[in-house]
Amino acid sequence: MLLKIYYKYEKNVLNSVCVEANIRMDNTGLQVSLPVIVTHDGLLRSYLDYLIVHRNKSRSWKDRSAFAVRLLIDYTKQNEGCFDKPYELFREFSNSLYTGTIGEDGNDPSWLRWKPRSDNDAAFLIKLITSYTDWLARQHEEKKFQINPKVKPTRYEEWMGLAAHYQKKRRAFLSHLWANNPDPSYSRYVMPRKVSGSKGTESKKSFPEGRIDDLLWDGFVRYGFETSDRIHERLDLKNVLITMLMHYGGLRLSECFHLWVEDIIPWEDGTALVKVFHPDKGKVGQNSPSRREELRQRFGLKPRFEYPKSHTLHAGWKDPKEDNENRHFLQVWWFPQSAGETFNELWRLYLTYQRYSDDDNHPFAFTTRTGAPHSIKGYNQSLKRAVERIGLPFSKEAGTTAHAHRHSYGQALSDAKSSSLIIKNALHHKSIESQQVYTELSEKQMRAHLKRLSPEQHSISAISKGISHDD
Repeated sequence: MLLKIYYKYEKNVLNSVCVEANIRMDNTGLQVSLPVIVTHDGLLRSYLDYLIVHRNKSRSWKDRSAFAVRLLIDYTKQNEGCFDKPYELFREFSNSLYTGTIGEDGNDPSWLRWKPRSDNDAAFLIKLITSYTDWLARQHEEKKFQINPKVKPTRYEEWMGLAAHYQKKRRAFLSHLWANNPDPSYSRYVMPRKVSGSKGTESKKSFPEGRIDDLLWDGFVRYGFETSDRIHERLDLKNVLITMLMHYGGLRLSECFHLWVEDIIPWEDGTALVKVFHPDKGKVGQNSPSRREELRQRFGLKPRFEYPKSHTLHAGWKDPKEDNENRHFLQVWWFPQSAGETFNELWRLYLTYQRYSDDDNHPFAFTTRTGAPHSIKGYNQSLKRAVERIGLPFSKEAGTTAHAHRHSYGQALSDAKSSSLIIKNALHHKSIESQQVYTELSEKQMRAHLKRLSPEQHSISAISKGISHDD
């Protein structure tokens, strides 16, 4: 394996930095780009080896994994000498993800300055770390390498080996689960734990009822063409189409950015047939090359989920349920169907007037004015302007961010009395439980529902009059 990493270690960085490394495994021309961790002692080689084994994971998973391991490095270094037994350090690290490290007086002698994390976030970070340490423990077993827990390690690599040892022997990171059995005596710091509600409480908001037409036809207008009678002149069609794929097709925002031009075709029922292929394994035909092979051979590109989040080509992948497991694609199910017909007409106009030439440098459906692939960041900026243009605030709480449209789709199916199985398949979830957050009742719906179910209110009124009379 050949590896070259260029970095400048900043003294003001706590204990590690994460840098991008291009790794060549053999004498072929293929390289793997990975986020590696560099400490004061140099490259954390065991973590690099771990990422190489898991290099087919999504880019967001790799970035989050590196972040989690760096948190462990920082906590370990900043709390040397605080614990009699090493496993106590690893246990308290887990606790500190939940509680934060700042005391009630605002002080934090460790200088970590961590804020409390939600149960889901902290648990996910611990899961990522235990995946690494479990893997590391297996490597030590294979190499007949034994960690001596009585010897205080002095280097970061040894600390990681010690973490692996105690995770294997005592499940150090999972010996105390806040979410199931909180015990305040475990916490070094007196700052109360942040009690997090369901993660879906904030994210389950649907787009404001009755405002989608305003957003599509009055929000995404092009500067200088606001009064044009021609749709292809007045509207920024790529952003209208992406919004429709989410609001009426249930796609995640990232899935829209994996679409190629050839993935959208007119269908016999008047709608657009849209197939979202797996960015790595997807195949147009059973004997066709995979999307990865086509991207590399025809365009010199990688699947978009492998680019770092800072790259304009980055688009995540959530591993949805596929409609065709042999060719690895999912299909957009339009609801209502008339939305698919409108999309088909707008797609035709977009291809004719607004998909700018890319000189065959990429296959992606949505482009900027220079012909480059449209980016998630670019869409979100356009969405924010469009939302504010129609007089709405842009926030998760208001239900006006991109993911709210997928919730609107799930809610519309639920309101139409669709079965759980239909909703599951339409949203491409692998389990029935996954879609529950998309079909939660709003406060307005709850009040209306309870009002319909309520008995006549004369008995309550009579009681009220009785109370007034007694007084």
